[in-house]
Amino acid sequence: MAVSLIPFLFYFFAAFSIVIGVAMCWIFKGRFDTSVRYWVGGTLLSGLAAGVTVLREELVPLVSFVFANAMNFGAYFLFAHSLRSLPSGAERGSLPKPILYLLFAVAYFCVLAVLEQQASQVFQKTAVAISAAFGSLWVFYASLKAQKILKNNYLKALGYVFVLQALCWLVRAVAINSSGLTSPFDATAINMFIFTSLLILGVMRYMIYIGLRFMLNTFETNDLRKRNRLLENIVLENKLHSALRAKVIVPHYQSIVDLVSGKVIGFEALARWNDAELGAVAPDTFIPIIEESGRIEELTDLMIDQIMIDLPTIKQKFPGALVSINVSSLLFADEYLLKLFGQRLVQFKSEYPSLILEIVEGKIIEANAQVGSQITQLREWGLGISIDDFGKDYSSHSRLIALPFNHLKIDREFIHQLGRSKNADIVVKNIIDLAQSLGISVTAEGVETQQQRNVLVQLGCHCGQGWYFEKDQPLERLHGLPVTFGPPVVAPPEGQLA
Repeated sequence: MAVSLIPFLFYFFAAFSIVIGVAMCWIFKGRFDTSVRYWVGGTLLSGLAAGVTVLREELVPLVSFVFANAMNFGAYFLFAHSLRSLPSGAERGSLPKPILYLLFAVAYFCVLAVLEQQASQVFQKTAVAISAAFGSLWVFYASLKAQKILKNNYLKALGYVFVLQALCWLVRAVAINSSGLTSPFDATAINMFIFTSLLILGVMRYMIYIGLRFMLNTFETNDLRKRNRLLENIVLENKLHSALRAKVIVPHYQSIVDLVSGKVIGFEALARWNDAELGAVAPDTFIPIIEESGRIEELTDLMIDQIMIDLPTIKQKFPGALVSINVSSLLFADEYLLKLFGQRLVQFKSEYPSLILEIVEGKIIEANAQVGSQITQLREWGLGISIDDFGKDYSSHSRLIALPFNHLKIDREFIHQLGRSKNADIVVKNIIDLAQSLGISVTAEGVETQQQRNVLVQLGCHCGQGWYFEKDQPLERLHGLPVTFGPPVVAPPEGQLA
């Protein structure tokens, strides 16, 4: 069985190497760089070497022994050059090293040719095994060099595979000298162990390299995306500066509705930017860039001034309507909000009671005496202060105690689960009860269905906003909005939860 099995291992490895080498040409056709080219070359050479070796009876010794082992030796040089090329990612490799490797292989071919004529079989086979061991160690060294640069564990694993291959070849050299095993097909347990191990390790080195390249290509793709995103942000930042100067970032208004009656009782002002080339740019895209570039004060000035101008028009159709606007917590750092509204106190103080400043709950700076005194002053001028996205941060309740808010908005993630999750219903009910006990008005964000509206009314929340009622609209379209949305919802008797 051993006599027939060992040639089968050679046949299998030859076929597998050639198939995987050709397959890699297709797998990496979009990224066929220096490293892939030389790895494919080494793979094909290894396969051809194994195929020629197994046909030794039909071929002359110069081909079956000398040429086959020279190809196997050359494959190690190609593997080493492939790994050395990995960090650069070059599309073309430099010629000197491949030519040098080729000269080494030719020299090795000549040495083997001489040995085949002059040396004994034992010496020939020992020399082949030792040279293969050194070839494996050379690839291991190349993997270490690449590992230091790329810091990739796949390279470390690949290096260990070649170390194990070197050990197998050294065991083969010892076995040849101690037992006289000149032929790789001698039916012995040690030969079976050596060539089965070499087969397994050979398959592993191909699979690990393919996995390595997929990982590196993913990193390169992500890095390219980051660079593209950075360039996009630079373009956006330049356009944003122009948009702020031209005052083309304007407020759009989303209705806030009494959930029981359906009456419009207010609006949230949302910054909207429509660029001539980019089209509508999402706030989640441009507002972080404005904050990072230090121009959030400029945007806040622009939005507040426009809202103050729009308020009389809004209240003409929707008497008593309140308008809320998100403000960055960064504006508390140097008391900018106090300066902004202090400068407009004479001109717009009569409109301040109609304006609510919303601070995103997850971005509120630590509650302290300075922040509390600023909010207190803003409240004294008549402005409302709301905590936005309430419930997302662990310190929500402590902030309600420490800072004088008079409004809060329940985060939309809770609203989306209403009626589907009993836990969500309980959490929202507790928030509503807590806020009402503290004299704080509550608005539910992200109302999208009639069911959510019904549940909120049952839980005691009477204010909400979301796409169920209306998306945000520019000022000129508010004239076409109804003052009441849909039929009223019957609220449960006080103290009763449906």
